Amino acid sequence: MPPRRFILLGISLALVTVLLIAIRHAYPPLNTNIVATKAKTKDQVTSCTQHLGWLIPYQFAYPIQYVSRDIVARVRADHARPQLTIIDKPLFEEFTTLNLADSNTFKFERCLPPLELEVPHGMHMPVDASNMMFGVQTTIGRLRDTIKHMERWLPNTNARLFAIVQQSEGIPANVEEMAALEKEFRSKKMLVSVIHPVRPTDSFPQRYFSLANVMFAAKDDKTQWIINIDDDTFFPSMWELQEELKKHDASKPLYIGSLSEDWWAVTKYGLMGFGGAGLILSTPMAAIIDANTEPCKDHLGTSAGDITMMDCVYKHSTTKLTHITSLHQVDMKGDLSGFYESGRDMLSVHHWKEGSQAGYKLEMEKMHQVADICDSCFLQRWQFPGELVLSNGFSIASYPEGHLTGKKPGVTGTVKDAVGVEPINKINLVQMEATWNDEINVLHSLAPTREKMKENEKIGYKLLDSMSVPGDEIGYPGQKVIRQIYFKEGSEAGVTGKDTVLVLNWMSGGLDPLPPVNPEIPNVKGRKLS
Repeated sequence: MPPRRFILLGISLALVTVLLIAIRHAYPPLNTNIVATKAKTKDQVTSCTQHLGWLIPYQFAYPIQYVSRDIVARVRADHARPQLTIIDKPLFEEFTTLNLADSNTFKFERCLPPLELEVPHGMHMPVDASNMMFGVQTTIGRLRDTIKHMERWLPNTNARLFAIVQQSEGIPANVEEMAALEKEFRSKKMLVSVIHPVRPTDSFPQRYFSLANVMFAAKDDKTQWIINIDDDTFFPSMWELQEELKKHDASKPLYIGSLSEDWWAVTKYGLMGFGGAGLILSTPMAAIIDANTEPCKDHLGTSAGDITMMDCVYKHSTTKLTHITSLHQVDMKGDLSGFYESGRDMLSVHHWKEGSQAGYKLEMEKMHQVADICDSCFLQRWQFPGELVLSNGFSIASYPEGHLTGKKPGVTGTVKDAVGVEPINKINLVQMEATWNDEINVLHSLAPTREKMKENEKIGYKLLDSMSVPGDEIGYPGQKVIRQIYFKEGSEAGVTGKDTVLVLNWMSGGLDPLPPVNPEIPNVKGRKLS
């Protein structure tokens, strides 16, 4: 190998090493982000009555295994969001076998009182995001399907969004349809403008690039950030996104985003903000992009819009990527439960729609609904006795072999001391479970990781549905309640073979103390009486 190649190879290896160190240090020290809470009193178990007629539309295979608990979200004084909180009280009592063919009203002999869980914030934090503009380019059909998802984060924020749409590639969208869609967005308190491409002949990357031109032309004195997104980019908390951007000087030309989780994609496409995670430009940076539209937009070297943006930034400024690790491109494929169960901070997520490259459809609007009770508690994790972990809005996971504590259920003392019992490896919940399909290199992004659990080692009850329930219906007059239904089909439920339903009723702890409820009232739905 010529000497020059040795030198270039050495420089490349050094740059990669520095990058990996910088990116890994961008994460907080994960092993210090676990807290434990100790109960002051023991839960009092009493009897209670629940009316469960609301389960009928789900058409479960009866009899089912059923359990429920009411949750009171208490705001932490420091507003912190630990990666994991260890609770020393159980989440549930034992399962009860129910058959709605017999009755819709059931008396349970063992009911736990409402459980208090600490969360960073209370109900949706008020946000004035008039300093932010968002841009997306998609088909009019996909944009229409995205209303229910954007409705979770965009309304009442004063942020503007510009959507460039086509009917399909190369076919213009109908003007009347566009106007009707824009009116629907506006009726839901979202400041969305639905527009045609800047030029009818613009290609996919050119439409993506032109979003920066459109937003820059529409900026006002309040505008600080211009943000390109995909139609499946989701921001769990606009308040948290604003808090993050406050750390960065918007008066300077900044190019902010996140790398792909897949190191192969980084080495192939470059050190760029991958578009699905959210590509954020300060207005001074957007001015540079706008001033260089002709050489950047009309002389493409790629078919990808985010790469075109990176090329323009690097060719026409000295600015380099500011990498925010909690913005997530989500370039893994297959089962992403390990990612969503990690407890990590997530300013954005991507690739969760049906047809995405992950191949893993999620109903984000249902998953995120608990944020109506506690902003920033979406995907927050709690560990409970009985080898149970709640990943809020995604799953409740049981570890029947004892991998959370290292103790086999039914065995006294540690497993390694028990005669004739195979030792149990205690898993580290700071590590992300690598459940995705491909063996991709995620050392720079998702590490530390651990191997995927075997089927007999972990039972996952995934979120089936979520909805707002009037507090009056379940014994909490005046309270707003978000009900979550976690479910596992009988064919996957192990030895029981029954459909399994776990219900959590979330309410805010910031309201008045809960009123006493008469335990003899038969139509109380979901109230565990203390």
